[in-house]
Amino acid sequence: MMNLAQKPVTILTGFLGAGKTTLLNHLLQQNQGIRYAIIENEFGEQGIDSELVVRPEETIVELNNGCLCCTLNDNLYDILNDLFDRRDDFDEIIIEATGVADPTGLAQPFVSHPLIKEHFPLQAVICLVDAELIEDHLKETEEAKNQVAYSDVLLINKTDLVSPDYVEELTARLKQLNPLARILAGSKGSFPVIEAQTQESPLEALLLPADGHAHAVGTETEFPVAKPHSHHHHHHTEEIISHSFHFDQPFDLDMLEQQLFVYLMVQSGVYRIKALVSPGTTNERYLVQSVGKRLDVEAKGTWPEGDKRQSVFVFIGKKLKRDGIEQLLSQCLRKRSTLENTDV
Repeated sequence: MMNLAQKPVTILTGFLGAGKTTLLNHLLQQNQGIRYAIIENEFGEQGIDSELVVRPEETIVELNNGCLCCTLNDNLYDILNDLFDRRDDFDEIIIEATGVADPTGLAQPFVSHPLIKEHFPLQAVICLVDAELIEDHLKETEEAKNQVAYSDVLLINKTDLVSPDYVEELTARLKQLNPLARILAGSKGSFPVIEAQTQESPLEALLLPADGHAHAVGTETEFPVAKPHSHHHHHHTEEIISHSFHFDQPFDLDMLEQQLFVYLMVQSGVYRIKALVSPGTTNERYLVQSVGKRLDVEAKGTWPEGDKRQSVFVFIGKKLKRDGIEQLLSQCLRKRSTLENTDV
């Protein structure tokens, strides 16, 4: 008998570095009995977040090179068709949106397409809010405003980096931007339990009709579904670019940390740096990432046996010069003479 049970969809959004992957890991760890299909949508050529998600047996589908709501909308429909065929393999879907995505476009298929809505109901849009940086993001980007305005749950993260009084002020500010949302607070690596949303997402009222005109929705009575008619989008990330880099030679971690710290201090427009790095001196791999002007370097397990140990970097921001970044990274490579004297 065909399994027609609904597969609820949760969308995780929030600006770059707000903690979406950390929350995703938290949800997976707290719900061991639920099988998730995970859709990772990363801005840039190189996907890193899927390497950081625990429970690797989950279905992870990476979408790179753009935002779901615009250039990769076709891919989202293809993935939903594939997931419908594999619906016996999972219970729920989690979509981790890129930090520069507008959730209205991402949620559109789940509230406007009758067949998708029937089988993949939108359960909640959860927005991670960086307590330390959200004020800057709201001033600088429309994407951050839209993420806050169109979410069902606003989770204020990294409250340990600000004062309790500021958290109260920020909560009031967010309530003004989105009076319909539930607002919760958490600190680094610690989140309040997210209760399942039983009501339809408020996004439905906001998205129908969307863009100032009614969308032609799908008329299919069974899967596969097709993307509705296309129309012009003003691409919301046209000024935001990403550069990815791969290095087979290992890095001097101390030098890399120093150089990136200086780079962040003098270079404006850097939204995010994220990298998995091999130091060459041990089998450990290191996660290097920046949020705002803050840089963190931490051990992130060991390289899989037989893995190439290739270091991968992704830089996201505005007016980033690729040649300059590549030169900076190359200066931090570990010298071969040092490697020859190291037993790893």
